[in-house]
Amino acid sequence: MKSSPHRPSIELLFKRGLGSAEIARRLQISSSTVRNVVAAIKKRGDASEVKKSGRPRSVNTRNTRAIIKKRIIRNDGLSLNRMASQLGIARSTVQSIVKNDLKLKSYKLRRGQYHRRRIPAAHCQFGRRNV
Repeated sequence: MKSSPHRPSIELLFKRGLGSAEIARRLQISSSTVRNVVAAIKKRGDASEVKKSGRPRSVNTRNTRAIIKKRIIRNDGLSLNRMASQLGIARSTVQSIVKNDLKLKSYKLRRGQYHRRRIPAAHCQFGRRNV
């Protein structure tokens, strides 16, 4: 979850003595956002972001997401498998980037029947003879 860009404004207004509802109305943001930031101010003394614990991303970086997005926009017909092998990362990682980060739906193109101009007429004749 991303931190609110309004954190400094909320902190300033809160220290001036305004309530959560008034701050939310002035900044035109949700009151729950204001309450969360105010709770952080009361707990830590300021509204600065806390460094998150856990393992940092090693493959799903901003650079990798940009490369995948450019290749999709370019629309050169690359499958997720081929794109993953070219980038040297797992197919599941590429798929999760496409689905979760880029908010796109991946699909596999299906091959349809090849129709020539005279085939629909042949279908009708076949149907008339064999029905």
